[in-house]
Amino acid sequence: MRGFRWDIFVLLLGLTVAGLPRMAAGQDAETAAAASLVPTSGAYLGAYIQLDPVVKGDIAAFEKLVGRKHAAYLRYVGYGEPFPHKWAAEVVAAGAMPQIAWEPNNGLSEVHDDTYLRGWAQAARHLGAPILLRYASEMNGNWMPYSGNPDEYIRKWRLVYRVMHETAPNVVMIWCPFGTPRSTIPLYYPGDDYVDWVGVNIYSVVYNNGDPAQLATDTQMDQLQFVYKTYADRKPIAICEYAATHFCRAARRATTDFCLKNMRELYDALPQLFPRVVFVSWFSVEASADGLADNDYAVTTDPAVLAQYREIIARDYFLPTPLRAPGAGLPGIIGPPALPVAPVGPTIVPSRALPQKGLATPAPKELVVTIRGSSPEAARGKVLMTAFVGEALDVDTVIFQLDGQIRCLTNMKPYTWSWNTDVYDPGEHVVRVAVTSADGEEVAQREVSVIVAEQDE
Repeated sequence: MRGFRWDIFVLLLGLTVAGLPRMAAGQDAETAAAASLVPTSGAYLGAYIQLDPVVKGDIAAFEKLVGRKHAAYLRYVGYGEPFPHKWAAEVVAAGAMPQIAWEPNNGLSEVHDDTYLRGWAQAARHLGAPILLRYASEMNGNWMPYSGNPDEYIRKWRLVYRVMHETAPNVVMIWCPFGTPRSTIPLYYPGDDYVDWVGVNIYSVVYNNGDPAQLATDTQMDQLQFVYKTYADRKPIAICEYAATHFCRAARRATTDFCLKNMRELYDALPQLFPRVVFVSWFSVEASADGLADNDYAVTTDPAVLAQYREIIARDYFLPTPLRAPGAGLPGIIGPPALPVAPVGPTIVPSRALPQKGLATPAPKELVVTIRGSSPEAARGKVLMTAFVGEALDVDTVIFQLDGQIRCLTNMKPYTWSWNTDVYDPGEHVVRVAVTSADGEEVAQREVSVIVAEQDE
């Protein structure tokens, strides 16, 4: 990595952008929720720990190891999957905000104003706490299936933005390109009226694409400076993913000094040169071991990296909690509080219930749960939940639970439960079905997600 000149960088950045207030003037009502989360000084701490090899997604273990709470945690959700309510509730219970990377991995053609999108937004609103939503990020890179057509991307982004702001005012929509290629970033910008915060994902590596012939010359400061100079005069800036490698598989060696230098350079620069950066999140993944990339980014696996991270984030500038207490809601939120929060621990993300189309025939040792009478993405009125049990399972009783509460026990085929959704709050609900044998042993279980829709006026 070439030498870095702070004096030249300050001149390039310009005092006008560096001295901007934290909140742009003329903030309208539609972005009040996003604006209310912007700190007057400092940057929220965030992290992605789901694949961290040491803590394995355990928030309490991570915060004990790094010595400080974090204000947000990241999870990836494919477009078409249910809102990850259980995980999000655990994050809120830990005193943090969920950062959700919601990705249309089958392309933009699946994104419509339909019951799935509306139901997902209702489930997000039902959480009753701030959510940082990174929809279709890294769109400027050709590695994403929703890249290549900026006009279509902007249309679909604006659609999602409108639905979220109509339905879930607790959601902050973050438009987040990758740091490179820079030339395509502005092509995908949806416009100031359709973006709450501008994000960027930045990785500091020795080689690009794991190729020793491709020395990484586009520095982290180059990448951040471009996004900052382009958008910070009117939007808060979020570094949604950041990491520096401390082991490079392409180089076949540890690069701890490289990581320490770049980590300190970026975090040290934020207060002085990038005061409009309100969020920075470390991507703690041993990607080289997982086969995801050619670098180890886990902040927990190298003692020197962990020690420096602990020292840096201990500064008062880096904010460990959101401005508003999680669960308290934001201005403009009307409706029920969050659902009861499950204990922190391993999370099972439920699948969507299957619409019943004739008789479902599960594999001999499997359990299939279906819904009849309404869509699982927008349930209204009375629906029939049915459990189809594989013939090889020893079944005595089938138990239906809703949000952790038993609602039905039955030993009569077909195993069904009639559920009047109209008396339940709109948003996502988790149905757990358990099959027990004659001696009381649980031999099969399945969790499914059903989104109860808002009742028509």
